[in-house]
Amino acid sequence: MVNGLRISLRRYVLWSLLSLAAVVIVLFSIQSSDSFFDGMDGMLRNTMIRAAQSTDLGNSNHVQILDLHVYANYEDLPEEVKQRFLKESFTPYSLLKDINKPDWFSRPISAHFAVLVPLDDGSKRYVTQIFLAPPSEGKKHFRINHMIYSAIIGVVALVSFSVALLFLMRSVSRPIESLQRWAASLDEKELDKPIPTFRYKELNVLAEMIHGSLQNVRTTLNREREFVNHASHELRTPIAVIRSSAALLHRVIDKENTKANNALARVDHASKTMADLTETLLWLGRNEEVALPEEKLNLKTIVEVLSDDLMYLLSGKDVYVQLQLCECELMLPKTASEIVIGNVIRNAYQHTHQGKVTISLKGTTLTVLNEEVREDEGTSLSEPNNHELDGGFGIGLKLIDKLCTKLKWGYTHERVSDQGARDDQGNVHCVTKGCRVVLTLR
Repeated sequence: MVNGLRISLRRYVLWSLLSLAAVVIVLFSIQSSDSFFDGMDGMLRNTMIRAAQSTDLGNSNHVQILDLHVYANYEDLPEEVKQRFLKESFTPYSLLKDINKPDWFSRPISAHFAVLVPLDDGSKRYVTQIFLAPPSEGKKHFRINHMIYSAIIGVVALVSFSVALLFLMRSVSRPIESLQRWAASLDEKELDKPIPTFRYKELNVLAEMIHGSLQNVRTTLNREREFVNHASHELRTPIAVIRSSAALLHRVIDKENTKANNALARVDHASKTMADLTETLLWLGRNEEVALPEEKLNLKTIVEVLSDDLMYLLSGKDVYVQLQLCECELMLPKTASEIVIGNVIRNAYQHTHQGKVTISLKGTTLTVLNEEVREDEGTSLSEPNNHELDGGFGIGLKLIDKLCTKLKWGYTHERVSDQGARDDQGNVHCVTKGCRVVLTLR
């Protein structure tokens, strides 16, 4: 089969069997026709040989027995026979024939037959027979010769086989189509219903396998969903304790204690990240498909607030943040919008250690581009970076993808790479890599 070619299994089987049947029927029709004419020729040849062997010409060179004419010499043959069969074409016991037939659908006008029979005494006999069409009455009579008759029988056999094959394919394809419709309609409610019975045992086994596999998938998904929900709910309490303790320590620790304040800031920032991630996982794990309540939001204000709240992720990094925001107000679910936009910005801040993060808002499109710039001594242009191959942005982008899918927002992301000038040895000294995320809010 041609690679990538996709055809219907039913049509493939149907046309394959029809083609096979057509070839077999045509071959048998040809063989039947050839056998018929070979039998007729063999009977006529044997009759002509017996006539030559049993006839005594005496002093005559020609004797007629019914429609057979026996001659002693080739020169005694009629002119019309000699015109059709040359003397060199005669071989012992071989039947020569010449049939004058305008077309397949017409009766032959004339037929000439001849046989050379050598006798035991060394002499030869030429036996001929000539058939002429009977005189026409002026009316055209429809006649079916043996060739047309064989063709008609073959066509009838092929049509009969086709009808039988169609009924067979119909009886097989209907249960398969029923299985297909049943499998396509399976959901959580249908999985709890009993499996319908199909006509064939193999289809029933396949239905049980499909049903069992989907039940296992549902069980696994439910277990994972319950784990995420329970874990997220259970994490709320320790996160709240950590944040309240961090707030208390801010009041207790002396401001001049730099090390303690830095450690406390890291704890506070980590607790904020954990709280945001917990809320995101809880929102994703909800089963409700009802539309979230919407309100009029100023996207420019939300992006500015979220960017400012997440600035702690850039603490100690040489990263420049550029905001290019236009005024935009849309009717959107507030909490969900903050979660998605916050995750996009957080992902850019977390994976940029030295470089630039550009956040632009034009119309309903939010674009976040983080560019990681680093000195990369001794790296060849042809050598890939292991960090890029491992996909350092993978988890964050997958989470954003799920959030946008649930909100039905447009979402695309692409990697960007820009290698600087190289020296005489082909080594790159400055490499810019990053990721561009584009959100289309609806």
